[in-house]
Amino acid sequence: MDVCPFCSRQATQKNSQQIPVCLSHKDALLEDLKCACGEYLDVKSGKFGVYFQCFNCGNINYKKGLEMNGYPIVSINDL
Repeated sequence: MDVCPFCSRQATQKNSQQIPVCLSHKDALLEDLKCACGEYLDVKSGKFGVYFQCFNCGNINYKKGLEMNGYPIVSINDL
């Protein structure tokens, strides 16, 4: 199950970036996400879900990209 990156509640919707979010954050966007190398991350949606793409580093896992930018990753089982 997916977790909303903004409030750590269960994600039931997708926003315009195709990121799983809760109902109250459906209009919210993840902006100015940066990679460890300093480049901006582009949000992509693929066959296996959402991921980030860095110009220098290539594809980056969704959870790893959020952790690099200070969004807490909480499992739905921990709630």
